[in-house]
Amino acid sequence: MKAQDLLVTIIHGSAFGALAVALAAPAAAQTTDAMRMPATAAALNDASAPSSEDIIVTGTLSARAPASVAVSTLTGDAVAQLTPQSAADLLRNVPGIYVNSALGEIRNVVYSRGISANSNEAASGYYYVSLQEDGLPVTNVTFNNYGPDFFYRQDLGLQRLEALRGGTATITGPNAPGGIFNYISKTGKNSPGAEVRARVGLEGDGRNPYYRGDLIFGGKIGSQDLYYSVGGFYRYSIGSRDPGYPLNRGGQIKGNLVWDYGDGDVQFYGKYLDDHNGFNEFLPARNFDKPDLAPGISRYDSFLIPRSRHDFVETLGGPKKSWDGRNLVHSTAIVFGIKNEHDFGDGWTIRNNLKLSQNKAQWNSSAVTFAVPITDFLANILLNKPADGLYSYRDHATGQLLAQVQQTAGVPTVTLNNLPNQQVLADGVLTQTAFNFNPRVREVMDQFALSKRFDRGSVTLGGFFANSHVKQRGGGAGFALATLEDQPHLLDITRTAPDGLVQQVTSPEGFAGIGQRFLGNPFDTKQLQASVFGGGDFEITEALKIDGGIRYDYIRAKGSNSVQVGNPLSASPTYGGIDGDVNTLYDNFAATYVRPFNYRFSLDYVSFSGALTYTFSRDTAIYARYSQGKKAPDLTFFQAYDTLDELNNLTPIPQKIQQIEAGLRHSGTGFNVVLTPFYSKLSNVGSAQLGTRADGTAYTPPTLFSSTTTYGIEFEGDVDLLDTLNLRTALTLQKSRSTDFSLYVFNGPGEADDTITSVPDGDQDNTPKIMSTSALTYKPTERLSGMLTWRYMGKRPANRYNAFNLPGYHEVDMAVNFDVTDQLTVGANVNNIFNSRGVLSFSPSGSVLAALDRQALTKAQIAADPNQLFSILQNPPRSFFLTAGYKF
Repeated sequence: MKAQDLLVTIIHGSAFGALAVALAAPAAAQTTDAMRMPATAAALNDASAPSSEDIIVTGTLSARAPASVAVSTLTGDAVAQLTPQSAADLLRNVPGIYVNSALGEIRNVVYSRGISANSNEAASGYYYVSLQEDGLPVTNVTFNNYGPDFFYRQDLGLQRLEALRGGTATITGPNAPGGIFNYISKTGKNSPGAEVRARVGLEGDGRNPYYRGDLIFGGKIGSQDLYYSVGGFYRYSIGSRDPGYPLNRGGQIKGNLVWDYGDGDVQFYGKYLDDHNGFNEFLPARNFDKPDLAPGISRYDSFLIPRSRHDFVETLGGPKKSWDGRNLVHSTAIVFGIKNEHDFGDGWTIRNNLKLSQNKAQWNSSAVTFAVPITDFLANILLNKPADGLYSYRDHATGQLLAQVQQTAGVPTVTLNNLPNQQVLADGVLTQTAFNFNPRVREVMDQFALSKRFDRGSVTLGGFFANSHVKQRGGGAGFALATLEDQPHLLDITRTAPDGLVQQVTSPEGFAGIGQRFLGNPFDTKQLQASVFGGGDFEITEALKIDGGIRYDYIRAKGSNSVQVGNPLSASPTYGGIDGDVNTLYDNFAATYVRPFNYRFSLDYVSFSGALTYTFSRDTAIYARYSQGKKAPDLTFFQAYDTLDELNNLTPIPQKIQQIEAGLRHSGTGFNVVLTPFYSKLSNVGSAQLGTRADGTAYTPPTLFSSTTTYGIEFEGDVDLLDTLNLRTALTLQKSRSTDFSLYVFNGPGEADDTITSVPDGDQDNTPKIMSTSALTYKPTERLSGMLTWRYMGKRPANRYNAFNLPGYHEVDMAVNFDVTDQLTVGANVNNIFNSRGVLSFSPSGSVLAALDRQALTKAQIAADPNQLFSILQNPPRSFFLTAGYKF
């Protein structure tokens, strides 16, 4: 362990010391409004003692929550003191959970306890975990660039967040063995009244404005036991890097109606989300020993595509459509559901949660944006520039001639270069793909449970059903080159043939390859998941309890993929493309599709979990749990089918997850403490890569398999050091290894010369040995409080080759809140006070698609060229916020 890691461990060890003092001589300290960690009291005390709002509902099948579940809670009041960038940001306060939200509000990466293979890419950031809203998944399907964080936003309507790591997630979550994160909404029954909140801020270290308003109101209707709650938000922000238009704009409205009829209640709930969100692109960097942005590049630079409306077609002969980068990712969600809980008496309880949803995302965003030489082979294929001639590049915004390339006998030579930031990369430009991706998902979900409670235990039987219909059309609405600078300008490209004929390589708006299907094929898939589960708990003695459960899952996927076929007329010099003009090259390569490629697969598996708990006293308990589950492939696996050979040889194989955990929980006057050692093993891990054919189309080779193991310890501590001072710590120490990994080496375009190379066993990529969050809350009066939060993310290997390490980094946040009156509250927040820089992800150098293959970079390649350019994604810079809230 190096000095920095040792220092971090020692500093966080002070939390243990503080707790030890509290255990030895607990003082009568007042309870603060700071975030309490696990619901220890609710778990350890008599189940009849806490109110319904204190009972943990996530990760348990029992009618009463056992102490052997690793669940942490975060209340809505605590969230109100923070200014999280996304729903995932809240999970940074929970041990064992890795969060990468550097891209922005969407496309976050979340995983727990090292169960992270296949989820390090933002395209599949929730692969092993389930983001839930009021007890059901936001969406029950995931695939490349489609996940739950596109369709969930927290607001004033959040009552609390329950975060379960591993363990019982194998039996209580649908295909989510890594964890369940349940965002539970307020109702008019548990949170009556009205509240409005206005927030203004400056992101990007004071450069870019942020505006947000939240509202919620609810209560009882008349004299009947009928309660309502309605709320929502609207937000407008430029983001941490200014692309020249707002990065986030939109909001939602949601509500519920609860009827309490004595022996139970019925809740009707609904939501409408309409939001536009962008995500930051990678920036050029150097120095693998200490990665930092290349000279001339600022962390405030935006490489997103400029304002650029243009028309395109999805396929040859198809209708014209419009694409505009300002629209970003336009996510809409319509949700309606009914929850019911009924007590029949004599210990019998039935619970049911039914939800119907429609989620849509219309992408008008940048994709595959990297610095490459203007002569890059693949980029020029996508620009449809195979012929010899003189190519001229003009600034689309100013008309200035910036570069010229003479191509002779297929060999390009740069003859003029007035491009900006050439110290970053010689002859460097940015690639810009107009990503057109339009998934539409309709789902019906239902979860049912029947429980019987006895004097010494309880039994629960239930089932889960989800039917998802997924349709997607889209991929590439065009391809362009742009200047390598903040708010880049597109380049207009012309070709002057040897005979003097001038042809337009790019459209009047600056795009080529219009109608060329890059980055996606249409598909139509239906996924059915049906599960049955059962479990219970039993008191062997007054102190010794056992609990366990088993789950059977059946998953069927059937659908069709439309396979791309190049237009054979494109090679003819007399072919005029969509517009019939032989001198407008940008529309000559529109693709078409053969008949849909059909498939149907099903798989089933059994998962189980069991635990023993020994309670020493009302405040102290220990437990041990073993869990074994499986993870079925998501729909990305099936969308790769485009040949008969793949259909016959690539069958879905679920991954296997084995987990062992133990826990010590203790609470007393003014403190809570939880220690949770854990071990996780992930087997049958499939590794998917993307290859490129000579015509620029992509293909996916057969899957290769491997495994990972992780062991570590989680610590949660919450102690009132003084009547006015509270310390809260969440610390994870872990070690993770990967074994038996192999990778494809794409030696040239096409599948013929692909080879497989073994990756030496080593530390698992992107899994830090240390993760921590510590918050110190000072409350000198009932009306004034301040909170200082320190976070540390330890160093971690950048990829499976352990080619280099992403360095550890620190962040410090500050929050001050003052209750002016019982109704009016004002607050101020500064996130990342010291404007620290942390690297969350990277991309290697190379051609366009090579930059997406993070796993291919080796130590030998770095040693051969240690000064090579690569790209990094950094944490958000410093931001400032002012908030005012009023309760009626």
